[in-house]
Amino acid sequence: MNTAGSQRFTGGDVLMQQLRIDPPVQLLWRVQGRPAPEALRKFHANLAQGPLNRRMRTARLPLARPVWERHTDCSALRVSPRTIAPDEVMDWADAACRVDLDAHAGRGWVLSAAPVGDGTSVVSLVGSHALTDGQGLIGAATLAARETVRQWRSGPPSLVDDLTDVVTEGVWTYSRLALSRLRGKVAEVPATATRMLLGRSRPADGAAPVRSRLAFTVSAADAERVAESGGGSVTGLMLAMTANILRAARGTTESGGPFTVGLPVSFRRPDDLESSNMVGIATLRLAGLRGRYTDLAHIRRLSKAVYAEVVGRHLTGYPQTDAALSNAGEMLPEARDVFGPALGVLFRTVSGAGGPPGRMNCFVLRAGGTVSIGFQSAGVSVGSGLVEAELDAWGLAPTHNW
Repeated sequence: MNTAGSQRFTGGDVLMQQLRIDPPVQLLWRVQGRPAPEALRKFHANLAQGPLNRRMRTARLPLARPVWERHTDCSALRVSPRTIAPDEVMDWADAACRVDLDAHAGRGWVLSAAPVGDGTSVVSLVGSHALTDGQGLIGAATLAARETVRQWRSGPPSLVDDLTDVVTEGVWTYSRLALSRLRGKVAEVPATATRMLLGRSRPADGAAPVRSRLAFTVSAADAERVAESGGGSVTGLMLAMTANILRAARGTTESGGPFTVGLPVSFRRPDDLESSNMVGIATLRLAGLRGRYTDLAHIRRLSKAVYAEVVGRHLTGYPQTDAALSNAGEMLPEARDVFGPALGVLFRTVSGAGGPPGRMNCFVLRAGGTVSIGFQSAGVSVGSGLVEAELDAWGLAPTHNW
């Protein structure tokens, strides 16, 4: 992002705009004690000076990408006067996402907090996915924790800027997305023909309600130990767990069918804390297998191959897969403990409508010595017993349940 001025939409931003995709992206801090009111107010004020506080300005030339520009208004800090029960934390977190977000109009984020009956507190930062991805939300939180002052240029880009964007990036961005959507329609033709020839009806439109929503925190050292002993990575371990849990919930563990997972891949530089949506989507295909997936070395090789393909071609899109796994990386200490010592920090994307029936999303975030993992399923019930059994099979135990 150009911190001295406006930022052009990325390919991911344009895709979100075209598909009108705008689910909330959420960070949840679970902290010991009660955050100081001044700490919450200062963090909120710093967010208002950072990259989340922007709105869309339409370009004046066709095929020039819109720009994000500085915005001065923001939603007020929300602190609950009611102490919530420990088993109500995720209900409260869901409610915190049901806010009127409109990133294009400048209402892109909300900060809220609540005390919990066990002496802890929960803090929620919700942002519009049309505004940023998970790493962008974490980056904005990091800048706010650092109290980094931003400098913005006022006013729209010039016609020369728009023209330059058309010939350098705009035409390429829009044509690439158009081709991607065309490929998706072409891929649908065989399925449509099958339905017509065999009389099979299309599944009912609309997403299934969210059936299950679970989150827990484990020791990062333990997760790394298990992953390394199997020749893989923590991401691969979480990928195997996601596949095993969902197949068990579906009752298909012994059927031997293949399994697909959508993997968001970041295009941003390691030091980029400000850009908006910088994510492509890779599709990892696990071969049919009777029983659980346990070969982490094999999963690692497959993951590297699909990551390289996406990064090399900057693919975007939202493929229909059995599951999705989003690893938002690591939150730095200044953001992790900005409200006090954190038991864990959870990242997730939340949609009140859920997703395609039978699908499950897994979200992973490391914060210091912990890794927090959240599961959200639609159209299939995933109970805590399945998650606990899968953790136990890997020799892991949760240090904190959300």
